[in-house]
Parts: sequence; C-alpha cells; structure tokens
Amino acid sequence: MKRILLIQPPLEDFYTTPIRLYPLGLLYAASVLKAYGFQVEILDCLNPLRRKAVPLPSKFTYLKPYLGQPYFFRCFQHFGWPVEKIVARVGERPPDLVALNCSFAAYFSTAAGVIREIKRQYGTPIMVGGNQATCCRDEIKSRLPEIDYVLSGPAESGLPRFLEEAGWADGNQLNIKDRPLDWKTLRPAHELLEPGHYRIGKKNYVSLQASRGCPQNCSFCNIHLVFGRRLDYRPVSSVLEEMRWNSRYREVRLFNFEDDNLACDRGWLVEFLEAVAADPELAGSELTFMNGLGYENLDGTLLELMRRAGTRKLDLSWVSGNPAVRKQHHRPQKKDEAQFFELLRQARRLGFFVTVYLILGLPGQTREEIVETTEKLLELGVLVGPSVFYLTPGSELQRKLKLAAEIAGDWDLYRSTAFAVETEELKRRDLVELFLYIRKRNLERQA
Repeated sequence: MKRILLIQPPLEDFYTTPIRLYPLGLLYAASVLKAYGFQVEILDCLNPLRRKAVPLPSKFTYLKPYLGQPYFFRCFQHFGWPVEKIVARVGERPPDLVALNCSFAAYFSTAAGVIREIKRQYGTPIMVGGNQATCCRDEIKSRLPEIDYVLSGPAESGLPRFLEEAGWADGNQLNIKDRPLDWKTLRPAHELLEPGHYRIGKKNYVSLQASRGCPQNCSFCNIHLVFGRRLDYRPVSSVLEEMRWNSRYREVRLFNFEDDNLACDRGWLVEFLEAVAADPELAGSELTFMNGLGYENLDGTLLELMRRAGTRKLDLSWVSGNPAVRKQHHRPQKKDEAQFFELLRQARRLGFFVTVYLILGLPGQTREEIVETTEKLLELGVLVGPSVFYLTPGSELQRKLKLAAEIAGDWDLYRSTAFAVETEELKRRDLVELFLYIRKRNLERQA
C-alpha cells in the first residue's frame, strides 16, 4: 500500500490569524486518498502554532520605518516548524509521495524552501495543490522544477485523475473510474489531526465548508477558478453529521464555515440554522463565518435565527463606501447604504459583535471616502477591518492593472501586509496611514 504524506507548510509574514490556518483542503485530499485505499498522514507544520522573528526581507525595507510603531506590526516572523525539522520528520518514515498545500501566492516561497530540501535529501516525488496551484499550474512548475505534479481543482476530481495518469491506481482494490466521489457527502478526515492543537480561547474548533462556487464577478477575487461559478450546497443532513461527529469525538464547540456565499440560498440557510438550533448534541456550540456572509440576503429574521443557532460574531464585507467603486469592481449591491446600515443596527441590537471589512486601495478609491466610511461605521459601534488590496492570481485586476514587472512578477508581494499596489489616488504612504488610522480609531472607540 502506497503511503502519502500531506504537508501544510510554514509561512512567513508580519502576522497571521490562527483560525484561518485549519488545513481543510488537505483533509478533503486525505479523505479521497483513504477512500481509494492509500495510507495517508498529515503533517500540519502550523499547529501547534509557533512564531519566531526573522530578518526583514530586503523587498520589504520600505516598511521598516513603521515597524514597532503603535498600531503597526512589530516584525517579520516565521510561523510554524523550521525547515530542517520538517525534512527530518519526512525522513523518519519516508513516504511514496509528499503533497503540499499551496493556496496563497504570498507563501509560495516558504513552501518552495521546504520542497527543495525534501527533494535534495530524499528525491521523493512531490505534488502541490490548492488555490495557487490551480490558478498558476504551469508557472509553478516553471518556477520550481523540483515539483513533479501540480494538482488543479478540488481534490475529489483532481486526485483520481492524477492517480490514473500516474499509474497509481494499479493494484488498488478499488476501481477509481467506477467510484467517483461527491464532495457534498465526503467528510474531511478531521480524525487525522490532534484536536487539542486547534483551539480558539478554551474551545476546540474545526473549519467546514457547506457550499462551493461563486456566481459573482468581483474584480479582485479568483475563487471561481477553483470552484466554478455555479453555487452548489451540501445537504443540511451531511453538514450536521460532520458537526455532530466532531462534537462527539473531538469535543469541538466552535464551527467555522469557510464558505464565501453561504447566505445566497435563503432556504438552505434557514433550514440549516433551524436544524442546528434544535439539535441537542450541538447545544452550546458557536458558529463563525470568518470569510463573511453576503449581507445582501440577510435580514432581521435570519439574524435572530443565527443567534439561536449559536452565532455571536458577524463578519460582513462592505468593500467600499462608494457605490460607484463597488459597481466598478462588480460587487453585488442589492442593499444600498441605508439598508446595509439598518442591518448593522439590527445586528447590534441583537447583541452581535460585528466586524465590517473595507478594502483599502482599490482603483477608484480615495482617502476621503475611506475615512468617511470608517467614521460612519464606528458610530454604529462596529469594528472596522482594514484589508489592504493585494493581487490574486487570475483575477480581473491582476490581469488588467498596469504594474511594474518587479511587483506583478513577485508573488511575495501578493499579500495585504505588503502595501504593494499603488493607484493614482492612493500611494503606499496613504495606504499605511489609513491602515494605522483605522486600527487606532477601533481602539479609541472600544476604550
């Protein structure tokens, strides 16, 4: 039986958000491989999370004057295992294949360091998959020839194709062609992780996905390249079974949904929330939606249902306070500002802790608009989340923006913390100052 080691590599940045590091993509890959008779192990090099200050890369020296200032980052950091520890761990039980998660362009260089060392020391076949691998399949292989295979798309479709093409299906008891897998009923292999390593406060947590696909055309996003534009939902019963299993066997009390469009189908969401609220096994659980819920379809009735089902925090993406900017970047606008702000008032009256995310630096945005929108939101008692615009491979803006080659071609700069993309209206200094301003005002309002 062939043995496959799935690795979530370390990353380097100025900060990270632990709840966003749950290796859900690897767990789906593990379930697919186990279903076809392979032995699978997961090495999550980000949990338990360790951090270490490292020298500031020369390409980020323009941020050095700000480091350590109030409301800014302190230093550049390495999050997770050191490369030498990962390589030694691979050598303890050499696998037939090493597969790494490659979901974010900004962290490709860190993963590349791990890949080079594994290949140099052991010569093991290496695969990468994930969002970045899907969006930049050919470019990844050209940048890093040590990679043997690049997996495109979701695991349940990409892995069987790879196993057939690589000849790995031979000798397995299961006929891959006769056993197609449906992601809607495929439970991720949560059992391969140590539950105590994934905690928010005093609660064990897991991340889940209940829907896929995005019919929107937001100019700054690339998720449609991975999951397509057609919305597809899992049966509510399948989602609840996954939640109950994690509650029963892993003592999970916080369930984070990574969906981008969970609220688009009102009927599905109502059925789901009512089922969670009525389930005795899930009593006392908390639901979070860190990628945000589409506010266009939320109303007072849904908010009350969400409270009953255990939601305490509400994350909403407003993007920009200027409707012309939202229209320019194809952001849905079913609710105007008055309707959106009334939704925020309702959420606050129901006791939600609300965070509204603004993108800073989209083409067409101005400093005045961002400040005005921030102040309006703060008056409602919500937290404003500043997200500096960054490039995503394959997105409309990544294709169309006229950028210097040293920016467009450097994946390390494809991150919010790089403040890399300047526009006619907002230069790098403006972006940093707006970022600091919003963080300062959040703290002042909470004091």
